[in-house]
Amino acid sequence: METTKSTMANEPALMTYGMSTELKDSGLLLQINRLSHEDKKCLIRYIYDTEKTDSEEIDFIESNPPYTMEELNARIDEAEEEMERGEGKTFESMMSEMNKNLLWLK
Repeated sequence: METTKSTMANEPALMTYGMSTELKDSGLLLQINRLSHEDKKCLIRYIYDTEKTDSEEIDFIESNPPYTMEELNARIDEAEEEMERGEGKTFESMMSEMNKNLLWLK
């Protein structure tokens, strides 16, 4: 199995089997090696998400077509009727609930 030599004495050698010389020499692997386990998992998820094929995107668009103007107007009318009946939430109550549930946004 192929490895690269570490540039610092306290850093382990990195496994680089099958990687291009350009990637091995870029320093990116050392930067990734320094990430926390959780950040590495997030990076992997991000990379997989950016690898969607065109057919997957087309399938998503076809299964989720945009609303027509009639559908949008019907949704607006429904929301206005709910407001007149006193249903729904005020902006302030919605923001209060969001702040309570999403403390990490502060």
